[in-house]
Amino acid sequence: MAPRSNFMADLAQMANGAASAFGGMREEVDNLIRQRMERSLNARGLVTREEFDALSTRHAALAARLALLESFSQSTAESQAKTTAKTKRASKLKAAPKKSSKKSR
Repeated sequence: MAPRSNFMADLAQMANGAASAFGGMREEVDNLIRQRMERSLNARGLVTREEFDALSTRHAALAARLALLESFSQSTAESQAKTTAKTKRASKLKAAPKKSSKKSR
């Protein structure tokens, strides 16, 4: 029985070694395929998903910042318009008494 169990142990050990060797080969083949795909995509000017997500996040942040600045600019322009309108009204009121003084003559 000893030779048979040694044979089975050797066979199991060989199978484990072959499985780990094939696993290592599989990883290498996966890496080679990934590298070639990246090179071909880069040659065509395409970006990876990570780069796209990073740029998308940056774009969203810049769009939000621009919207904030535009709203601030609009509120400033509105307040300046109100100030200008008040100034025009005040100047008209100052001009109105001069007309009334002419009527009294």
